[in-house]
Amino acid sequence: MLVMEKIIMRTKRTASLAVTVACFALASGLHLQGQERLVAPVITAVDPRSPMVKAEPQLLTVTGSNFLAGVSLNVVEPDGRKRTIEGDAILARRETSFQVAIVLAAPGAYTLTATNPDRGTSDQFVVRVQIGASSPAAAPKVDRVLPENITKDPQPQILKISGQHFVQGLTVSVTDPIGTVQQFKGTSLGALTATSFDLSVALEMVGDYSLMVTNPTGQSSNNVTFKVTMRATPSARLRRGW
Repeated sequence: MLVMEKIIMRTKRTASLAVTVACFALASGLHLQGQERLVAPVITAVDPRSPMVKAEPQLLTVTGSNFLAGVSLNVVEPDGRKRTIEGDAILARRETSFQVAIVLAAPGAYTLTATNPDRGTSDQFVVRVQIGASSPAAAPKVDRVLPENITKDPQPQILKISGQHFVQGLTVSVTDPIGTVQQFKGTSLGALTATSFDLSVALEMVGDYSLMVTNPTGQSSNNVTFKVTMRATPSARLRRGW
């Protein structure tokens, strides 16, 4: 009987010690060095839940828990491109919510994760951006084609297209001086934003070319004309005093 009582007392002491260690570990995790908290942030909702495609920034409210001062929002776009919103771009932060102004220029799934300064990271939260029947996306518009002096070259050269409402997946149609149309997309395009992109194209004829942009929604831009001239030879430069 005495042996049984000793075993019971030893078991109680062991259990009490285990509880004490667990509580100490939890407290250390919550208040490491008096400030750091290792509790990961949690995203439970984003408002609006299904935002519409827009070429201008729109305000999203992220709600959840454990959003510390200095929290950042990591965004993976439908095409796989990544960006991080942080610092002053995180607006109206509270422990349970914050706001961001973000351009959602293409339809599809955007994956959001919140990361605290202590590197605690939330689970992924997917927001689906769509094109509303009552609020169609704006048609693209081409303002300029640079450089201003474009010369004939059988090798691809980079043109800078500037304008508005460009979205991922767009197609560029280029019509040469004799009316032949070429279409460019995918790897022929680079540095795409809502207001500009680069086009790699070989311009093998002298004369007037026209360019038009079509977004994946089927909406097309205005036609813009640009001139391609003959590259001056060294002898021509000498005659002109260059």
